[in-house]
Amino acid sequence: MKNHRGRWGVLFALFMIVFAGPTVRAQDNMRGEPYNGYTGVPFDTQAYAYDYLVDSSLSQDDPAQKKFRTLQAAYAVAPAGTPDHPTVIGIKPDVYFLRGGETEASMTITKNYITLLGLTNDRRNVVLADNRGNKEGASNNGYIFMVNATGFTMMNLTLVNYCNLDYDYPGDASKDLKMRSPVITQAVALQADGDKHVYSHVAFLGRLDTLFIRTTRSYFTNVYVEGTDDFIGGGNTGVWEDSEVYFPTGNGVMSSSGIAFINTVFKAARGLEFYKGFRNPVALIYCTMPVNTPKSPVAWMVWKAPVRQNLYSLTYETKDASGKPAVIYDSILGPHTFTLSRELTAKEARAFNPWNLLRATPNGQVDDWDPAGVRAKYENDGSDVFRMALAATYPPGIGEHRPAAQPGDPFANTEPPGNASIRSTGPEYAVMSGHLQPDANAVVTLKASVQPARASGTPIHWSTTSNLIKLSDTSGPTTMVSGWNSTNHAQYVTVRATAANGFYVTSHIYVEPAYIAPPTFTRSPKLQPPANGQIAVSYALNLGGRPDQSLIDQSLIDWYICKDAQCSMRREVAVSRGDQPLRQLTLTPGFVGKYIEVAIRPKHNISDPGPETVAVSAKAINSSETRKNINPNFRNFVETSDSDYVSGMWTVLGNWTSSVGDNFVNGYGLRIALQGAQLLYQNDAPTSDMRVKVVLTPEKTAGQGFGIAGSPDDNAGPRNQKADIFIKYDPRTRNGYSLRFWRTIQAADKCMFQLYQVVDGIGHPVNDQQQLTGVFKPNTSIVLTITGTKFTAKGSNTTDGDTLSLEGTIDPSKFGGAGVAWTGSVPFGNSVVISQFEISYPAAAKRSSGEETAHAAH
Repeated sequence: MKNHRGRWGVLFALFMIVFAGPTVRAQDNMRGEPYNGYTGVPFDTQAYAYDYLVDSSLSQDDPAQKKFRTLQAAYAVAPAGTPDHPTVIGIKPDVYFLRGGETEASMTITKNYITLLGLTNDRRNVVLADNRGNKEGASNNGYIFMVNATGFTMMNLTLVNYCNLDYDYPGDASKDLKMRSPVITQAVALQADGDKHVYSHVAFLGRLDTLFIRTTRSYFTNVYVEGTDDFIGGGNTGVWEDSEVYFPTGNGVMSSSGIAFINTVFKAARGLEFYKGFRNPVALIYCTMPVNTPKSPVAWMVWKAPVRQNLYSLTYETKDASGKPAVIYDSILGPHTFTLSRELTAKEARAFNPWNLLRATPNGQVDDWDPAGVRAKYENDGSDVFRMALAATYPPGIGEHRPAAQPGDPFANTEPPGNASIRSTGPEYAVMSGHLQPDANAVVTLKASVQPARASGTPIHWSTTSNLIKLSDTSGPTTMVSGWNSTNHAQYVTVRATAANGFYVTSHIYVEPAYIAPPTFTRSPKLQPPANGQIAVSYALNLGGRPDQSLIDQSLIDWYICKDAQCSMRREVAVSRGDQPLRQLTLTPGFVGKYIEVAIRPKHNISDPGPETVAVSAKAINSSETRKNINPNFRNFVETSDSDYVSGMWTVLGNWTSSVGDNFVNGYGLRIALQGAQLLYQNDAPTSDMRVKVVLTPEKTAGQGFGIAGSPDDNAGPRNQKADIFIKYDPRTRNGYSLRFWRTIQAADKCMFQLYQVVDGIGHPVNDQQQLTGVFKPNTSIVLTITGTKFTAKGSNTTDGDTLSLEGTIDPSKFGGAGVAWTGSVPFGNSVVISQFEISYPAAAKRSSGEETAHAAH
């Protein structure tokens, strides 16, 4: 046996060898196809030293000689290593099965400084494998390797979760691996936590969630990774060199973060995206991207691009496969913009080398970690800044003036840290003269921090091109920004903080004009008599007095129903959003017998809201004044939880948030913010035929809808995920009918839909008809109708041609309620937004029309 006696520096030398050899093309191989996994550099580790040997050809383990038939047995007795003497486990060529359980990982590494070394000249023939995924052999994500340790290294081997793929073992078909299922599910090959991880000449093979890299620092060199979605991660700081990222199904989003990709090739036949959330962007240095075409877009974001970001994705001399400068859009959605990235200068790009990026932890602890062995090459360059961040602080008691968006909502325009809003002061403060200190509302302090932390002393220069703000300092780690906006509308301006090497970060400052007193009423609010199913409020404000007549009514108008004219026991039923006063309220059956109260806080575009003034209807609403069909505008919907079941009213169970999006009906929707949330309409009146139309936009955009596969079973446990759209339903007793749908292990980009009857809260299929379809994509319209005993469901979307069509026969029902229930998970990227919920009763509409005709004739 070969005992490892060298220092960790010997392992560093392994990486240096790869740059000296001749070019010989090798390939990773699946289904017999070349996937170009190597970079063309030979790597032979057959003669490398090790402490423990794994050799499947042994007849039995030989602990005395530190030789074992399985990796598990060798790891069990191997001690933790040290930075100078890592424990090396050498592995002879073969397929080594690491069999995990329903919830247990196939293998867990918790000892520090362990190295797994394939003893081969072809990483394809040292294979660590298992074939478990979510709902396909495991109840979780089927983790093969879970590492939570410092100093872990994996070298010259293949790690494959073949749950959803075949693997052809080179030269021996008897060792080929066959997939468990062609339906792609979450199946993790490696989840890595800890610090100072090295992966050299390793192929990571999988489909969905191949890698979860969550390390403090990691170094990948000459690696190959493939996946379909969410298959990289990145942790705090990572470097990938001379590697390949491949999309075997043609496109997808890798969900990478915090990584500097250097001389790395990205291959996707139909385009790719880097992020779902824009938090810790990547850098692309000398990389190669797919050619960006209308049918194969290359973008940073798979969702709508966030606005006014102050952290950029970075590029330097990155080309596409044709050799032209790479084109990377902000998002595959909407117009093609380029606000999320910028090209580095040559001086800035010098900072992106493994020595500078990895020699210290992100919090600044310097340990001179040099996994690439390049210290001598870059040490004289010093500590160049490779990232900057901004923080904005306000004086005590002062904060943001803009309404805060929901941070978990990918459709919200959330502002990143370091952006700020300030309100200008009036002329009496003479802000720009410098003679008086500005009002606290008009200032914000910006502080710049840098990475690496050891460069914290680098000079910072502050600058702006706007005359709406003034900077207290142009150098140093902080500056105070004061605002002076003499216009009648708020504007965004920028402040740039620049480090000595030219690296910069930008703060977007929302500068409001000096606010004046809120307007007063020149005509007090008065409710008009109901007409056409609505009630309106009339009022007038003193918005004059300005030559340009630029004051705009933005009054906050809220509506309530009340038990009596004194408005006791009032319930809020509608609110104003988006600076648009809600002057009319649609009257629905739940308002019958109730008085209407309107509460107005007068406001214009450069004022805060004034004191509330209310008006109450002269009489209670009667049935003839209401609209029988229900179609709320979610711009004005009250989303706060309300568990009362009142006929003609909505019951809101769980957490919901108002969401804004250009693709939503009326520009607004309700996002489910708590698993198990329900939105239910109670109608106690007996009804016959009924129609429900719902428009939904899932955050999972490929058709799978939910975070994980679920089932229709109401008793399937906490990991069960499904949804119901109810029709002819009684929310109070939980009886009626529904369209039920769930993600299934039968397809990676479809949901299963089926008609259900719900009895005492438990669902039962109406018939055996199910439809597996990818219809559940952005702006999906689902229409349910019950006519007599016929129950139908139709669906389509604005994304592609996928549709839904189901039909069943039911027993007649008098119930008239409806709603939606979601038991899917709801973290960022897994929830759904409902932007329309229309309920109609065709028979009632015919009766109403007939009554009106008779009345007119009379």
